[in-house]
Amino acid sequence: MVMFRSFVLSVFFGAGTLFAGSPTSVVGAGGEAGEAAGFDSRLTGDWGGVRSGMAEKGLTVDLNGIYSFQGVAGGGLNLGHDVGNVFSGNLGVVFDTKKAGLWPGGMLKARLEGRGGATAVRGAGATSPVNNQAVFPLVEGSGGNEVLALTELTFTQFLTEKIGLTGGLLNTTYGDNNPITGNAISNQHFMNLGFLYSPVEAGVAPAVTLGGGLVLIPIEGMMGSFTVFGSEETAGKNPFALYEGTTFATEWEFEYELGEKPGGMVFGGLYSVNQLRLPFGSDPRLVLEELEAGEEVETDADSWAVFWNGYQYFVGDEERGMGVFARAGLSDGGPNPVRAHAALGLGGVGLLPGRERDRWGAGMYYQKLADGLIAQVGGLDDEIGGEIFYNVELTPWMHVTLDVQVIDSAVPQAGTVVVLGTRVGIQF
Repeated sequence: MVMFRSFVLSVFFGAGTLFAGSPTSVVGAGGEAGEAAGFDSRLTGDWGGVRSGMAEKGLTVDLNGIYSFQGVAGGGLNLGHDVGNVFSGNLGVVFDTKKAGLWPGGMLKARLEGRGGATAVRGAGATSPVNNQAVFPLVEGSGGNEVLALTELTFTQFLTEKIGLTGGLLNTTYGDNNPITGNAISNQHFMNLGFLYSPVEAGVAPAVTLGGGLVLIPIEGMMGSFTVFGSEETAGKNPFALYEGTTFATEWEFEYELGEKPGGMVFGGLYSVNQLRLPFGSDPRLVLEELEAGEEVETDADSWAVFWNGYQYFVGDEERGMGVFARAGLSDGGPNPVRAHAALGLGGVGLLPGRERDRWGAGMYYQKLADGLIAQVGGLDDEIGGEIFYNVELTPWMHVTLDVQVIDSAVPQAGTVVVLGTRVGIQF
């Protein structure tokens, strides 16, 4: 997850529609990309034409529900649960000012997220969460409890087709939407967060925060952003009361063709100032809460992170094809608890004959914790993990994922962790 990039992606995909009047793209409004013209493929359909009628007038509603089941089949720690059942859902609303007959270039987005059930994340004993759905929304202290939170309320205004301004309560979880690896709240890709974003970003950027910035589309195939936002996580709480610290961020995305096959890269950086760095176990995106030892050390030192990700198809494209992906991130390693991260693998859509809509992926990730963190906790090592998933389209509105993870945990007591899981995603 590129932590500040969620609203940028939304704007990028929406920019053309705001001026050209084509169907509104709802990237991130409900976890997976959707089109206003595709309501017939949802479980509840077009509501007798009401849904498409609202979309034509600028209002698009998207609702997803996800259930995941996981069990620790080998290794792990005697913490929490060895078996997890997690229910989550998100409701996204997008309002297009041009389609509403008001003015061109405006987009209002809102989103509500909820989660409940027990999770096997802590029982697995890996520092990288084995189930992304068990982490969000990032309500502090929620653990396995039921949570409900407003996680996005932003307004974007494009001044021209190439320049836009955006601001509000930013939701960052569906950023870094690599077409092969998915994103932080994807329900059709990898389940381990080590494949969905670079965890070096978690130390300097929250998932939900107040902020805003400038969006640039200088030429076709190139997108950029400059953003400023609060460094404190505000999911489920008053964001104005919790604004603390400031993070400055920039990101540039490039799309291209290599051998007439599509590919792309993202480069970005974050720098955070004036923020009290909390104990390293307080963020569920890095599972160390139960492993703290000794005196907790807090600091207000500045922190930075840089990251890159890329993909290249060698057969077909995103609609049906296969390709390779990679991610990499590097941070200051103090106070940021993750010094370095890398992931690579391959995946695509339509691997088997007659299964053109099934998605699949296989990869490995590496995570190096900061040296100071290892010294404080004692005994922690680097972490290496692998995952294979196959996502079956049972109907256009229901997908089932089969998932296997094998992780050499950074926690020696956990040993080699084997996690088996399945996930059901429904678009209503």
